Amino acid sequence: MKMPLVLMISLFVALPVNTSFAVDDKTTKTQRKEAQKTRQQQKNERNGQIREANQSFREFTRDLKKEYKEKARNLDTDFKLQQVDINAERDAEIVETEAEMQQKITQLFINPSESNNEEALQQLKTDMKTYSDQVFEIKKQAASEQHNEKIKNELEKNRLMDERDASALDMANDSGLRSKYEPIIATPIGDGLTKQEENWNEREKKEIEKLYKTNQRLLGEFLYGKELRQWEIDNKRVDFDLEWQKKSELHALNLEQTYYNSLFMQSTAAGGEFDQQAFAERLSEMQKQNQLINIKYKKIRDKNRIKRKEEKREIVMFK
Repeated sequence: MKMPLVLMISLFVALPVNTSFAVDDKTTKTQRKEAQKTRQQQKNERNGQIREANQSFREFTRDLKKEYKEKARNLDTDFKLQQVDINAERDAEIVETEAEMQQKITQLFINPSESNNEEALQQLKTDMKTYSDQVFEIKKQAASEQHNEKIKNELEKNRLMDERDASALDMANDSGLRSKYEPIIATPIGDGLTKQEENWNEREKKEIEKLYKTNQRLLGEFLYGKELRQWEIDNKRVDFDLEWQKKSELHALNLEQTYYNSLFMQSTAAGGEFDQQAFAERLSEMQKQNQLINIKYKKIRDKNRIKRKEEKREIVMFK
């Protein structure tokens, strides 16, 4: 059976066209394959450079931290030597003042007849408070001087750490560790991106973000170090003030308890009358107040610890 002429012509015309499409498709596949190979090579090179940069940075900062740790240690040594002098001067002042106060208390035992002298007792109470307050102020002043010197030492160490961090970050910047890498993206060949190329681009974008976060963790302590150190110093100042507020409140109670104990011992030694019931009630009340003061400041410290945990978390998050 002979094929119709029209059908034969149609087939003849169609064959070259189909052959041409087949060649174009093969060429496109080859181009895409070569492009994929190039992208993979670029990715391998990039990852190799990142590994080298990370290793170099770790080695550099390891030596850098060792160097500045030694400098900070020398500052601490000088500070500790200085504190020996401050503590010795403070202790000498306290000894002088306490000895004078003790003489006043002993006088009551030497002259037991004065135990019935209301004026003498009030004078003793006044003198005890005066000398006790003097001792407290000497201790507080010495502690304040020591605290200020300690903060001064911390600030000087922080200056060294700032210098160290700047050197580390300069090195990281030169190595490209502080910047986001450009993603190696597949570009359309032929009619557009294949599904495989689209997946490549998505993975590449995610990997770029992952690499950036990894580098941020590597640089972390050098990025947030200055802010964290200043935050720690601010907290030390707050804690010092809080501690001496507590000591001040306890000081008044301790002074009163010392006075009543002195009266009780003097009365017992002299065989005189003493309202033991009133003494026991007052002593119980003072112990109660002591416990309440400790509870109040423990509550403040506990709340501060919780809040500071979150504050520190905010500081050390990726910058």
